[in-house]
Amino acid sequence: MMDKNFMEEYVLINGISQYFLHLPNTGKDVLLMLHGGPGLANSYTAYYLRPYADFCSVVFYDQRGAGKTQLKNNCAPESFSLEIMLEDLRQTVEYVKQKYKTDRVFLVGHSWGSMLGTQYVIKHPETVAGYIGYGQVVDGNLQDRMYYEHVKAAAAKASDQESMEMLKGVSENFPNARETYFEEYNLISAVGYDKYDFYANDVFEIYGNSPIWTPEDEADFESLNRKLYEEVLFGYNISNVKEYGVPVFYILGRHDTMTPSSIAAEYFETIRAPKKGLYWIENAGHLPDTDNPSAFFGAIREIITQL
Repeated sequence: MMDKNFMEEYVLINGISQYFLHLPNTGKDVLLMLHGGPGLANSYTAYYLRPYADFCSVVFYDQRGAGKTQLKNNCAPESFSLEIMLEDLRQTVEYVKQKYKTDRVFLVGHSWGSMLGTQYVIKHPETVAGYIGYGQVVDGNLQDRMYYEHVKAAAAKASDQESMEMLKGVSENFPNARETYFEEYNLISAVGYDKYDFYANDVFEIYGNSPIWTPEDEADFESLNRKLYEEVLFGYNISNVKEYGVPVFYILGRHDTMTPSSIAAEYFETIRAPKKGLYWIENAGHLPDTDNPSAFFGAIREIITQL
């Protein structure tokens, strides 16, 4: 227990002890946050986001291969896959519903978490009250290509010789090979994050100031999740999925270049769902929750109110 408004616990989910951080509140609405990466737990941002999410309960959980779940279990990279993580999520949803005595659990998926969440609601639409995606991945290879072009053009415009030299390690027709995808993507994102992506707030500073952060939490969980990069992220594409059995909402950062929002917005117009809606967050990039938390959680409040 961190204080009266936070609660931490480990729960046996699909054979391993998985870490949960709860921001409990009154009422029956619960947000289940699915972090990105894969491997980048966002439970460290809970303290920062708490003032903006005072209208519902919020549950952060560190996925298999990430954060405090991985620190406790030391899972080998070959021991988890998309299918295993979807089963983790199914059991997690059931646990959260039982704990809060509610069926009003909304999946909120970011980036990699938007892939996990989308695949989950395609497979188990009857188990959640709705899906909310941000940093939404639709056509992974197209979005990655656009991101590469953005970073490369920005470096050239700035006559940034150091970055242009680094980007020579990326093939001109990226992303074109599964076996080099992990290294090339991380090279692009390293240059982009340092210099050419939009962040209103430094998320790693937010992580470092978290009351649950420890030096152990600096472990390289992205490399641990390399198998997911190669087997799931490379070639991921839901463009042909048009029917959803659950309400679907996207919250898109106006300046997201990592998963360009234009692709998600265009795709969103083609889908059919029991209810749907798209929200644009100004002064925000790939992380609209930490870039502009007031507007982000304002959108979520509006979403769950209408459901």
